[in-house]
Amino acid sequence: MKKQFINSDFYTTAFLIAKGYKLIRMDKSNPHRFRFILEDEKDRAKLLEDFFNSKTKIEPRKFVSAVKELKSLMYSDAI
Repeated sequence: MKKQFINSDFYTTAFLIAKGYKLIRMDKSNPHRFRFILEDEKDRAKLLEDFFNSKTKIEPRKFVSAVKELKSLMYSDAI
């Protein structure tokens, strides 16, 4: 079983999904604060550090697609 990374920040989650991370599920128990559970990878800490320091690049279409997918899942019962 892979390790999990739990995150409640929408845009960092979308960024990780656009970078190929797999969303396992969402915790919707608090409607004001979703928790996203992703499969963790060894490079996650470095990716997020680069994200917050504006030192990473991502294909814009992948990011937009990840944002749309995540929003859709948040307001559906799919996950």
